[in-house]
Amino acid sequence: MNFILAGHGNIAIEMKKSIEMIAGEYTNLHAITFQLGEGIETLKDKYLKIISQSTEQPFIIITDIFSGSPYNAAAMLAMQNGNIEVISGLSLPLCLALLHIDYSSINLEETFEQLNDMKADFIKSFSQLSKNIAKHEEF
Repeated sequence: MNFILAGHGNIAIEMKKSIEMIAGEYTNLHAITFQLGEGIETLKDKYLKIISQSTEQPFIIITDIFSGSPYNAAAMLAMQNGNIEVISGLSLPLCLALLHIDYSSINLEETFEQLNDMKADFIKSFSQLSKNIAKHEEF
């Protein structure tokens, strides 16, 4: 499986750096920027440059915002290529989870079922957790 991180400004480049800080380098992980003044065609060209240099393995493109330009450009490519899946919600927990799934035993649909099962683990509230801990300590 190959991955492309994409978002507004330099968020994808910085996300890739953070992933590598935590989990090491991944040769199948790529990141592109989307700068002020660039458009959908520029984004599509950036995606295609990466995709064309890879084997025929599928790509998951992870974008920052649903229906933003990086997402829309990726979705246009996905409509033309069944080996591309696009998801929004770029975050460090999401990326680390995606990178550690064993793709040899599941397909893309099952991948997103696993992510749905994990999504409650991606966002935690300290105040909510501390209230739950306090309730259990009362007994």
